[in-house]
Amino acid sequence: MAFKTPEQAQEDYVRQQINKTQQGDYPKHKKVEEAENGSMINDMEDLVQLGEDMEQMKTNSEDHENGLKSDPEQ
Repeated sequence: MAFKTPEQAQEDYVRQQINKTQQGDYPKHKKVEEAENGSMINDMEDLVQLGEDMEQMKTNSEDHENGLKSDPEQ
């Protein structure tokens, strides 16, 4: 497998998210009246999706190893 730059890895991730959305793998957005403001999740479906998203995220250490910097650096 060829080495991917951070930009290529990000592009692959975005393309994967777009494909999943187009295939209907993500739940539809809730109406504003139904959503709970100030909350990351509103129901179990949101919780499952958030968990899947978080599993795909890399840690700051992994990002630094791949040449990425925190934005903004603090």
